[in-house]
Amino acid sequence: MSKKNIAILTILFTIILDQVIKIYIKTNFVLGEEVVVFDWFKIHFVENNGMAMGFEFGGKAGKLF
Repeated sequence: MSKKNIAILTILFTIILDQVIKIYIKTNFVLGEEVVVFDWFKIHFVENNGMAMGFEFGGKAGKLF
């Protein structure tokens, strides 16, 4: 397997794992709930109204963009 294929598989695995974890948290946690995985790693459920770093578009369809 070439380095390119390993890189592509790693990226795809990371994206899929990220989405699976987000769906699990969204459907099974209550807003504000926290789970300690390790002493240095916690999963805390919060929701962001906008996009990355709080940016958001106005209007009813803003969240879709």
